[in-house]
Amino acid sequence: MNSEIFKCLDENRLKTLEDKKKYILELLEYEDEAILKAKGINLNETSNEILFTTVFKSIGKNGRVVFETLCENGFFDKINESKKIPEILVFDGKLQPIFSYSEFLLEKIYVETSLDTDGDGKRDLIEVFIRRPKETLKGMKVPAIYVANPYMMSCNEEVYNNMHSVDKNLKKFCEKKIRYEDIKVKECKSKYYCESERVSKGEAKTSLAQDENLDCITEWYKYFNSRGIASVFSAGLGTKGSEGINCTGSKEEKEWTIAVIEWLNGKRKAYTNLIDNIEVKAEWCSGKVAMCGKSYLGTLSIAAATTGVEGLKTIIPEAAISNWYNYYRVNGVIGAPLEWQGDDADLLTNYCRSREYSDDNIELKKRYKKSISQMIEGEARENGNYNSFWDERNYLKDIKNIKASVFIVHGLNDWNVKTTHCKLLWDKLKKYNIPSKIILHQGDHIYIQNLKGFDFNDIMNRWLSYWLYDIQNDVMKTVPDVMVQSNLDSLVWEKSQNWPSKEYKDKVFAVDGERLVDNLKIKSLEKNDKRIGKFTDDIDTSGFIREIKNYGEWRDRLVLGEREKHRVIYKSEVLEEDRTISGCVKIEFSASSNKDRGILSAMLVEIGERRRLSVKQVITGEGKISLGRNAGTMDEVDFVLEESPSKYRVITRGHINIQNRKSSYYKSRVVPKSFHRYSFEMVPTQYTLKKGSRLGLVIYGSDVEITQRPFHKTVYFLDEGSVKLHLKIK
Repeated sequence: MNSEIFKCLDENRLKTLEDKKKYILELLEYEDEAILKAKGINLNETSNEILFTTVFKSIGKNGRVVFETLCENGFFDKINESKKIPEILVFDGKLQPIFSYSEFLLEKIYVETSLDTDGDGKRDLIEVFIRRPKETLKGMKVPAIYVANPYMMSCNEEVYNNMHSVDKNLKKFCEKKIRYEDIKVKECKSKYYCESERVSKGEAKTSLAQDENLDCITEWYKYFNSRGIASVFSAGLGTKGSEGINCTGSKEEKEWTIAVIEWLNGKRKAYTNLIDNIEVKAEWCSGKVAMCGKSYLGTLSIAAATTGVEGLKTIIPEAAISNWYNYYRVNGVIGAPLEWQGDDADLLTNYCRSREYSDDNIELKKRYKKSISQMIEGEARENGNYNSFWDERNYLKDIKNIKASVFIVHGLNDWNVKTTHCKLLWDKLKKYNIPSKIILHQGDHIYIQNLKGFDFNDIMNRWLSYWLYDIQNDVMKTVPDVMVQSNLDSLVWEKSQNWPSKEYKDKVFAVDGERLVDNLKIKSLEKNDKRIGKFTDDIDTSGFIREIKNYGEWRDRLVLGEREKHRVIYKSEVLEEDRTISGCVKIEFSASSNKDRGILSAMLVEIGERRRLSVKQVITGEGKISLGRNAGTMDEVDFVLEESPSKYRVITRGHINIQNRKSSYYKSRVVPKSFHRYSFEMVPTQYTLKKGSRLGLVIYGSDVEITQRPFHKTVYFLDEGSVKLHLKIK
């Protein structure tokens, strides 16, 4: 135990064994010595240091680690009282909550970027909020958690009242072979680069500000504030309080994001306001920065890391996008996030433009309008191909540049930012030997900072202690590389070194006449049609009603319906034991159609009536999770079983534009009534099929929940003997 920690004990009260027992009971607020024995605390231990180390690591009456509770109550304040420059407190390999959140400084500064996106002849300034310990005024240097959050300064909600229409027929495109080199974005300076820096007219030590309500900022950062890490927030270009014009996924978005990190490292200027040019420096910062956040916030942490910016030591992307094409497109299909059909990059850009709606500058509004028109042209909704617009927004091609460690967090039931993003990112990180770990939970598009049975905060504390403070706590060895939550029991986590782990074996399921056969005894699929399966992509006879968008009824018919003409379905016999699918799911087959354009989809399902684990959460411990000294609490939550049994669960699905069977870059010619070979991956997953259920494979046309919804009818003929389903399974 640290000698400074030990000195905080009243040594005059530790002379006899009875003194120690009495003192420990007072510290823990217990009355009965038997309780301590039940906790494995040996009160007869002669070494005070060993005894109190055990006591401090134990769980107290409040259900929390004793040492942390004592820190929050000021028990260890003596450690910094005599020091000229205050320091953090480390115990058990992690940062401890000795800094009072209520006494933190709040600053607002304006970081100068290298861009002039709004055309006013000056470099754009972006507004940045900072919370740091008051102890930094005494010379203490601390690292920072930085969150780039375009939603933070409010958003234009009305933008999504007028989304792009998906109820339209597909266009046919002539075949024109394109190479990746033809669409690859060249590395060069932004066209908005501005050479001239502002001239500083003075310097301020601080830039104190009043507290403001920031949207989409979790309370979780308080947990690390009280442990000696500052938090830094910015909404960036084109948002309220900042200058410039934003553009989702662009090169300029990367540049404004890393500008804040560069300022924290003393390599860029910042000012106290937008006008006076009074400079303020980040002298309080050690130069070590972490980035994190969910969704767009986590996406920008990946974007920043791929620049290799100095000072960024680690990122924790949660439910984050690794390639914007994979968010809005898939294999040439307009494939939106579930429940967000009609969304696209131009709408998200407009949604985040809080500056435009708070600024009456006519010329600025013209620039906004022009930039949106350029985005719509670049994203090419009529085509759906991967092009230079999307290549600029593909972070995966730059993973080799990352110098930071990466801790991925993603929900296996996230159909907003699909697990495609974290799987592709994970594989690239492993390819380039970048220090990385991953947590896959059973939620959808959520944070898991307060999840029952999984001490996420303790893991993250050890992670950031190591990467931001160089505390040698063996986190790289003691925390598994991969942690996957079970869909059968929320308290069970599979731990391994890779995803999928070595336990999962490659299996190919093939339709052989009437059967889908493998060698794991997931037995034959019942199929009464002939070897050529026929189905018609006709949305208006599939049970889907466009006006009311009855997705659930449509899906029920797709999976459970009898003699449905808009799909073919194969079902295994009842499983004799649990089977788990992990990682990528790939399907390949040959099919013909009566048209020269169309969409093909595949869905993997578990069929069988039972109550399954849902993404719904309930509070299991009100205020159970402390965020630190004077920082408040969070409720503990857990996933719950469905209220009533469900007859099936969609495991995963995938899609392809039949003109993109060779490449996502271009459209190939489709010859009607001729068989063509199709191969595509479904969304990666990990899912355990329960004994007594059946595995189902559905092949169909348009997916009314995700793809474009054409009005025309397309008849498909499937060569059932060509169907191959590739899984990793155990």
